[in-house]
Amino acid sequence: MTHATPTARLNTTTLADAVAAELDIPAADARAAVQAVFTVIARSVTAGVPVAVTNFGTFLPVAQPARTRRNPQDGSPVEVPAHQDVRFRVSPGLRATVRTADPVRATIRKRPQSLRTSTDGQAAA
Repeated sequence: MTHATPTARLNTTTLADAVAAELDIPAADARAAVQAVFTVIARSVTAGVPVAVTNFGTFLPVAQPARTRRNPQDGSPVEVPAHQDVRFRVSPGLRATVRTADPVRATIRKRPQSLRTSTDGQAAA
């Protein structure tokens, strides 16, 4: 398994390529998986269902009411109709990971069961 650290902005294609390298799978399979994940998230939020990814964040559907705004060029009022919008709330786990500034150790995976500790500080069996 390769742990590639991207050095430039990721788009869908480069994200899929990074997933392929991380999982050592064909690039076409990774692209299909990435697109499927994005499609499921989009469908869920469009249906009004929040999508929470543990240690990553939550995609929240938000209903925006109708309101009047001003055209910045001429100051005339513009009616904005009610519509659905989406917000993303970053999880504390991802926020903490980003703050470490260590891309080599960055992960949102939960610790494997074998690495968790019991209440007395001993590794769980």
